[in-house]
Amino acid sequence: MDMPLLRSRMARIAAVPGLLLALAACAAGESSSPATSSPTIATAPATASTAAPVSASASADSGLAALIQASGVKCSDASKGAGCTAGDVDSGDFYDVELSPACGEQGFFAGVAEDKGVDTLDAVPSTGSRVSTTARLSKGQLVCVQGIGRAGQNPLFYYVVAIPAATVGKCKGSALCETYGDRPISGMKEMGSEACHVAGPGYYAGNCAQGWVSADVLDLFSDGM
Repeated sequence: MDMPLLRSRMARIAAVPGLLLALAACAAGESSSPATSSPTIATAPATASTAAPVSASASADSGLAALIQASGVKCSDASKGAGCTAGDVDSGDFYDVELSPACGEQGFFAGVAEDKGVDTLDAVPSTGSRVSTTARLSKGQLVCVQGIGRAGQNPLFYYVVAIPAATVGKCKGSALCETYGDRPISGMKEMGSEACHVAGPGYYAGNCAQGWVSADVLDLFSDGM
């Protein structure tokens, strides 16, 4: 046999084992890989920064419900604070009540103008009613008006809450807040262990002195601060 041809055949034969090993390795690699691969999506746990904040509407709903309960009024639509009355409807000795729980930028404010101060009451005095004092406010106390009790068109009673003057944005630079502000409060009926504080934009919680007062003891900030 021709020697060059013999050497060529022997070289091809020698290469066969290496080729077989390479093919075996490829086959093993393919069999170890799944036909399809489903990606795993990691879900990050909820954190304080991603949790949904309490909305302004939630604060408003909570504030309205608390006001209805504290003021003792009855409403035909409590969810909206509509159709509210205070007093004895059956005897005709009652008042139509307009509620406004917010004490923020659009709040209605006033100051106690009575020299001897005033007692706040847990209900509007009316036929057969039993009222008790919730606190005594001194002259000059700043209050937020949250309810107006009217007989016809005439406001006769106001539901007020005494709030820290420093928490009222409108007080900054206002001359009215030099005349009216934080004054001594006595005989307060406490409603928990927390001091009166801001619970949301324009809404307060804790031991805030509040109740009904006669309309003639207040200096109303009808033109705002």
